[in-house]
Amino acid sequence: AFINKYRNHHRHRCGLYFWVNDLAIGVDNDPCTFFRPDKSSGSIYLNCLMLKELEAMEYLSHCLNLNETAEHYRNDYKALLAAIRQHCWDERDGFYYSVDLNLKDNSNCTGLHSGMPRDWDCLIMRIGVWSGFLAMWAGAATEQQAERMVKEHYKNSATFNAPFGVRTLSRMEKMYNVRASGNPSSWLGPVWGVSNYLTFRGLVRYGYIEQARELAIKTILLFGRDIERFGALHEYYEPENGEPVLNRGFQNWNYLVLNMIAWLTEDKVIEEY
Repeated sequence: AFINKYRNHHRHRCGLYFWVNDLAIGVDNDPCTFFRPDKSSGSIYLNCLMLKELEAMEYLSHCLNLNETAEHYRNDYKALLAAIRQHCWDERDGFYYSVDLNLKDNSNCTGLHSGMPRDWDCLIMRIGVWSGFLAMWAGAATEQQAERMVKEHYKNSATFNAPFGVRTLSRMEKMYNVRASGNPSSWLGPVWGVSNYLTFRGLVRYGYIEQARELAIKTILLFGRDIERFGALHEYYEPENGEPVLNRGFQNWNYLVLNMIAWLTEDKVIEEY
């Protein structure tokens, strides 16, 4: 029911999925969605999650011998993958971005506009958000795209690469801010365990083992120091010095660090589908 609701009611004509509004989206104040008009954010975060959901639904359908249903999910997967690559990849910057869907209807162009009606359904939002790396986690990026993303963005200390992990917003963005904020929690630059982890998984997937190892070690040291000093983990952290920012006792997806430890020690890793 959840997947079908999104397929039937949250999909734009360009093929991308959109958030209805900015409430409880997981990345609370992501500038690509936060305080934007309803149904206007073709979020790369959402679309990469949906790509993985459709892939998983195809697999589950096959497990239940629902082969016709599996084929429907496979077709939707292919269509979404094509839409992500067409609309969210920016060849100029070498990165995946969210897109703006809040464009006027152009089905009845008249007057001065009639000579050349608009032939694009969305506009790319060139805002450097960590969720662009989800294109590697979800397998949407091509090998060549992943190479540029790692070289030009992941490794860049002026934008995403910080001493304690991945900044959730590029330090070059005007909105960059690491002050404490609750409801919404801040995704305007602070390091989160989950963004470190999913970026790490994308690096592993595309064979960037040295960079994956570096990020795993940064995350383990960040959390280990937090437990040693405060006896608990926090929700998010200052990127430059690793100081906890807010919500002592936050657990949730922070425990994904156990998979990083297992990967480093060549132990069994529990992988998402």
